[in-house]
Amino acid sequence: MAKQTRKKQYSLTKKQNRAGWMFVLPFVIGFLIFFAKPMVESLWYTFNDVTMGTGGLETRFVGLDNFRFLLLEDSSFLRNLWTVTGNMLAQVAICTILSLFIAIVLVQNFRGRTIYRAIFFLPIIMTSGVVYSMVSSVVGSSGLSGTGNAYIYSSTSMTTLMQQGGLPTSFINLLTQIIDAIFSMVVNCGVPILLYISGLQKIPQSAYEAARIEGASTWDIFWRITIPKISPIIFLNIVYCVIDASTAYGSTAGGNVMMAAIQQMGFGKTMKFGLSAAMAWMYFLVIALFLGIAWLTVGRRAAKIEN
Repeated sequence: MAKQTRKKQYSLTKKQNRAGWMFVLPFVIGFLIFFAKPMVESLWYTFNDVTMGTGGLETRFVGLDNFRFLLLEDSSFLRNLWTVTGNMLAQVAICTILSLFIAIVLVQNFRGRTIYRAIFFLPIIMTSGVVYSMVSSVVGSSGLSGTGNAYIYSSTSMTTLMQQGGLPTSFINLLTQIIDAIFSMVVNCGVPILLYISGLQKIPQSAYEAARIEGASTWDIFWRITIPKISPIIFLNIVYCVIDASTAYGSTAGGNVMMAAIQQMGFGKTMKFGLSAAMAWMYFLVIALFLGIAWLTVGRRAAKIEN
């Protein structure tokens, strides 16, 4: 009987693994066809001085000179990397915790729950590509920032009105920074809230009822049942927030200054593709480092709980 049970569990695991591979197969095929070759080429460019010639890009091998220049001579690279890393850590911490508590509130039974869920996800829709195209066609390119749809709904218009009203510049700057930060955080928390809601809804109510019968407090239930059960979702949201913060739009004035520096180095006036590729790969390694730390601290434990 025990052998039959183990055989059924093994068969179920194989089916689940097969279904998982079928789910990610389109991404794997797309990566191999469209992204693998450019990714390898960009890695080769990091060791070369790349210039635009008559026949296309021309490379001259320079070894580690690009990395040496960025780390020892370019004063802005490490400063931008440090700024982006600090902002990323703050966004991951705030967004992961804030999204969890909002999701806990939204899974409760109260009137208008669906409307409130839609409200928290509405900023994601408003900053999507389709809505961005519609807004840009109405407002015009001069009314939108060139860094992408992340700044469509910034407080620029409000700043202009307050300046015309004669308010102090320091007060205007403080207020607009708070408004932009709140909107940015709401946009960043939309997807994690949905993921948390899906995870919380899968926790069996019998586990909560048994804990209450045993005399567990709400605080004990939260830390001993809710958190362990949704730990895979917590890890998923950490990964999402790290990637979302690292690949966000930006300019030299704000946002993700590292992405702006990479784009400006490769496609600005200098067009130094080798340095741009080196910056991108060093930035990629930093992101991979944080994802590895997240796996060691949260992901590995979540995988054990899930299994």
